[in-house]
Amino acid sequence: MANRSSIRVFWAAALALAAGCATFPLDPAPLGQDELDQFLASGRDARTYGITIYRDPAGARYEFANRVHPHRAARMDFISPPSLSVPVIRGRTGRFVDCHVLLDTSARQNWLLLPSVEAMDYRAFAPPMGEYPDHVLSAIPGYAGVANKLVFDTLHIESPVFHVPPARGGFGPLARAAELPNRSPKSARDRESLGRRTHVIFGAGPMQAFSFVRFDFPGRAVRFSTDAAYQPEDPGTLLACLPLKSWRGRPAVDATLDGAPFLLVFDTGGEFELSLPADVPAGTTLAIGDWLLDDVRPTLHDDHGLPAAYPARLGLGLLARAAVTLDFKQRRVWIESPAPAARSPGPADEVRDTPPVQYRGITP
Repeated sequence: MANRSSIRVFWAAALALAAGCATFPLDPAPLGQDELDQFLASGRDARTYGITIYRDPAGARYEFANRVHPHRAARMDFISPPSLSVPVIRGRTGRFVDCHVLLDTSARQNWLLLPSVEAMDYRAFAPPMGEYPDHVLSAIPGYAGVANKLVFDTLHIESPVFHVPPARGGFGPLARAAELPNRSPKSARDRESLGRRTHVIFGAGPMQAFSFVRFDFPGRAVRFSTDAAYQPEDPGTLLACLPLKSWRGRPAVDATLDGAPFLLVFDTGGEFELSLPADVPAGTTLAIGDWLLDDVRPTLHDDHGLPAAYPARLGLGLLARAAVTLDFKQRRVWIESPAPAARSPGPADEVRDTPPVQYRGITP
């Protein structure tokens, strides 16, 4: 086991970048075996931080983590470029360092870049609690640990749990900078730049600590509340209100495609209209409660490099047309019509033969 001195030397070398305004290469580069061993050797039992870990069929559950202060609310503007609908907001760490946060309802856990752990006061759990993301295909797992806090405006999230891929660089598949066929060159540049500046992915599991999260895509803002019950400000804008279901911790609803029923997961990180697994017949008329969309262009998970076992996903291509509130307190989904808005490697890259990294503590 590495001694304390070697661990300090490792962190000083590996974590030279704080979150702040740092940018990273899009693709992650895995740590070597020695560095991974040192990373895991720095972990401590989760109970040291007052967190109890339970195993659910969907994966690990962290009791007494991701705690929000009561009677709080926050409204945050998207900081993504106007050409993109991706809900990225500016958060703040307990050390008062700004970080760019992608709100991704298709991810069950929070994810954090390795170069950002120092600014977030992240401490890994021991024994290692590792798992591969199941919402994307990634060859690198993430190891669970706890940070000091994450702040959205005046709303504090205490002891947030993050999964950290042991790799330098960006999130890669986790950030899903998709190659869309109709994307303009400017939009492609904007998306690549956004991916290089994303430090945190805030997932669906921790979102459920709030009473509701309201994504106003046309208004390019998100609203969080810790205990208020949601009601639409203008009932005349309501397109649908239906029961909130869950698929492995993600928000989902019952929907129909050309009259055939299926389960639909909301994917606020998905840059497509409707992505389907192979066993859901394609169609063009999507009904989500009373919200009828008759010009849908479905694609397949394979087209986006998404896991085949994942249910159908409703992406930003359609979500961006409405305001969507995930009401965890009343177990409802509110969909409202928009209110008027306030105005690949090159030939010079070297491939080295290196021993495969033996990841430890990984759940199947």
